[in-house]
Amino acid sequence: KFDFYDLTIENILNSYIDHCEQKFGAKICSFIFNYISSSQMAIAEVELLDILSCNNEFFLELYSKDFLPKHLRFPPSLWLAVKNEIEPLLSERYVDKKLLICWSHTFIRRQMKQRYLKKVENIRISHRDIANYFLEAFVESKPLIDMNRNFQIREDEGRRFISQQPLLYSETLYNYRRLSELWYQLMHSGDIDRLKEYTICCFEYLLAKIHGLSIEQLLSELEIIFSNILDADVLLIHSILKNIQEIVTHDPILLAGELINRLKNIKADYSEHIENLYAQAHDWCKLYGAPVFVPLSSWLNSIPPLIISILHCQDGVNKIAPTTYNQHLFCTTKNHEIWMYHIPSKKLVKKFSGHTAFINVIKLTYNSKFLISTSLDHKIKVWNLNSSDIENTYNINQDEILCLTVSHNNDHIVTGSRDRLVTVLRLETGEIEHSIEQHTDAVISVALTQDDAILLTASKDQTVKRWIFRGMQVLEVIQAIGSPVNHMVISSNDTFIIIACEDNTVQVKSLVTCTHIHYLEGHTSEVTSLAVSNDSISCYVGCSNGHLYVYNLCSKVLLRTLTHHETTINDIFVSADDCFLFTAGQNSIYVLNIKQRLNNYKTNSDSLNDDKPITSLAISKEGDVAISGCEQGTVKLWNLIDGELTEHIIDHRSAVTQVALSHSYLFSLSASKDSSIKVYDNELGEIITEFKGHSAPIANVCILEDNRKILSSDEQNYIKTWWANTGELIDSYNIPCKILGVSPDGHYVVSGSGDNVLKIWSLDDARVVRSIDHPQGAITCITFGSDSQYLLSGGEDCSCKLWELASGKLTQVLVEHEKSITAIAITLDGKSVLTGGADGQAIIWSFRDGAVIHKLLGHNDAIVCVAFTTDGTVAVTASHDGLLSTWSTVTGTHLAAFHFNHILNKLLVSQNGARYAAIMENNSSVAMISLFNVPCNDSAKFLPRTSENNYNPIIPIKLKPSLYSHNSCLLTGSRHSSKTTDQGDVVLVSNKI
Repeated sequence: KFDFYDLTIENILNSYIDHCEQKFGAKICSFIFNYISSSQMAIAEVELLDILSCNNEFFLELYSKDFLPKHLRFPPSLWLAVKNEIEPLLSERYVDKKLLICWSHTFIRRQMKQRYLKKVENIRISHRDIANYFLEAFVESKPLIDMNRNFQIREDEGRRFISQQPLLYSETLYNYRRLSELWYQLMHSGDIDRLKEYTICCFEYLLAKIHGLSIEQLLSELEIIFSNILDADVLLIHSILKNIQEIVTHDPILLAGELINRLKNIKADYSEHIENLYAQAHDWCKLYGAPVFVPLSSWLNSIPPLIISILHCQDGVNKIAPTTYNQHLFCTTKNHEIWMYHIPSKKLVKKFSGHTAFINVIKLTYNSKFLISTSLDHKIKVWNLNSSDIENTYNINQDEILCLTVSHNNDHIVTGSRDRLVTVLRLETGEIEHSIEQHTDAVISVALTQDDAILLTASKDQTVKRWIFRGMQVLEVIQAIGSPVNHMVISSNDTFIIIACEDNTVQVKSLVTCTHIHYLEGHTSEVTSLAVSNDSISCYVGCSNGHLYVYNLCSKVLLRTLTHHETTINDIFVSADDCFLFTAGQNSIYVLNIKQRLNNYKTNSDSLNDDKPITSLAISKEGDVAISGCEQGTVKLWNLIDGELTEHIIDHRSAVTQVALSHSYLFSLSASKDSSIKVYDNELGEIITEFKGHSAPIANVCILEDNRKILSSDEQNYIKTWWANTGELIDSYNIPCKILGVSPDGHYVVSGSGDNVLKIWSLDDARVVRSIDHPQGAITCITFGSDSQYLLSGGEDCSCKLWELASGKLTQVLVEHEKSITAIAITLDGKSVLTGGADGQAIIWSFRDGAVIHKLLGHNDAIVCVAFTTDGTVAVTASHDGLLSTWSTVTGTHLAAFHFNHILNKLLVSQNGARYAAIMENNSSVAMISLFNVPCNDSAKFLPRTSENNYNPIIPIKLKPSLYSHNSCLLTGSRHSSKTTDQGDVVLVSNKI
């Protein structure tokens, strides 16, 4: 019945819902309506029935102990009856070829939420239930227990007979419902850890999302999550995905390598979810059935922006207090109120009114139940954060309270006042336990150690006192401060006292001995706020000029100066996880990302990387060791199996120009611009000789085949051969050697000045065998056949020429490139030749007749390296823009790719094609990567993993086994009918078959 004089759409809807509740019961209606309202877009009827079947409250509401159904399943007949009643309120949608239902208008959804989902707890329960369904939490069974009614249903008897929701339905089909709903449900369930575990930091989920949908959609959803949750892991993953958006859009398979590269050095500094994501990406690469590149070292990072968010407060901001998990923040305003913001969304949630004067201190209890505030009205107020009401008001002082802290056990409040009193009172009752006057001027700061054993008080009388908190006995007085104290904090490890004085000095004292340690110097303005990171490494000093100074507390080094505020910084707060820094000034609160940025952050590999760019690189024949030299003059050995630094072996006085490794890893060689060449014994761990026979910077070094002699050349075109163990000179030649190569057998040397002429000469007798040339342009690259019978040369005339090494006879000319040839390789068996050109084209040729076997297209910049694997089944190409590719020489198909994300100057490949090391332009890191699942001679094994149907590519994630047990059964004997009681309720009646 409606009152037509007060007829509104809200009244009509509420009357309709009242009618449903009278017919089916308020609880049952709330269960159904909540799940429909909580779906992101819509929900399938089978999904709704499955979720309702896992709701124990429904069974306890609908059934008595003696009338429980044989199968714990929400009765379809009851749903059909409810659906029949609410059908005018519903709408149908087709999503991914599935029929879903939802409320027909946003108004209805909003009204349903206002009626049934008012409490945060109810919202979270509803979303949690849907999330558990898509996580298959109760596929096998869910216990039904009610101790008050004395029954327990467990294990197989608790089967709910619900459908599975795997990430993959088949080798070619994703579960798009799970991909669309899971993140949304976990986000609104309030369980940040599960949100990260199953979506944001789950590799298979990320890959499925990008491969099945798009990275744009994933980024959009991450931005929604970020607007609801402030979390360092979320920020990091969002930053990484934005940086690799273009790469993985073109090829989602590259996601694993990109994540590994960017997370390798920083994973230990984040939560376990980031470490797990890194491990999952690595494991996926091992299990993936096709070749995939995996970084062994890390040279990239994706640091989120410094300023994450700005909260604007028109009434001005003085003091701030973020909550433990960084989701909300309390701030005091000029109009004597406390405002509560939701940090991610920047929304003003609540206002706390009650003070009548300027609020100068706010402090959250460590159990996050209460907010303590004090103002110039001499009152302390205790706010209950659950109800937002004032729990207690204490009036303990006749003068202004200037500072306040709370004990870590949440039992006591300690205050300091202008009338020189230090007061300790019970938090719950306000009972004063101690009120002591020991200072001779205003007490401006109080602080407790982590165990609440020691209290420190600082005063304008230029002293800091250390007390035994239990009993309030003074232990020691720090007097040698020299100026009235304005601010004081102690480090979380209870080691340091940091004091800011009126004379603008910041002093660091020992909390244990009370002795002076050092000053923090670098700021010049008045210090207005202090904070220390929770790892006790960094100290943050806010000043009246709006600058924030970041010091290393132990070394007193000024790490950084931040100038994001334009006016005085009133307060600073460091988050409990040291991820975020909150700063307040005038009308703004800044939320800063300090992870990896300010805490004197160094990655695990910073000790491995030099400050100067890498200038030279070589790898062993076995492909397990690399040696690098840099502009700084240092030489290092690297393990190419795991990418770790083996040893820092040599320091030159100037830049390293060339390095080399002997066969069997017996010794290392490094040459420098200072014209010296050092030989390092890898077994003895010492330099065994230093060759100083050159008078100009070294241009080339080569260890000859006998592993005893060295050939070196300098920029003045002198070539010298000498003994590796003694440095004794064998021979010296003065010939053009800008291009220089030694045949594998060590008998021939090829050299040239960089023009169109090369000379082949015998190393045994220094006799010139022949001069060879490219008449139309300069020679750009050379290589030798493995048997030392042939020389291959490439030039600006776009041709590759094959020469007999012993006679210098031209035997073959390969012409197909349109631009100059920049790299050449030949297989070990001498059957195929690979050339790369300045236009990015690579070609595989037949050595026998010069025919083109395959054209390898995919690079857009000049090729800097080409190579074959030992068996010749895989070709490797790398271009100047940092793209690395592998190809099947049998089919010419593309096998795997990798982006260095830097300009590539040089790439070295192990003979089996499994290990790679690279020099990048102006980069101090050695890029080391590995090719997993290297193809073998069976060409069928390295065909791309795609099905014949282009619309259903084979999914790169392997299917998981079914969750149902082997003895699972179908729902039999579960036919139900319903009847309506005298009260109009629908109940379930079993029909035995």
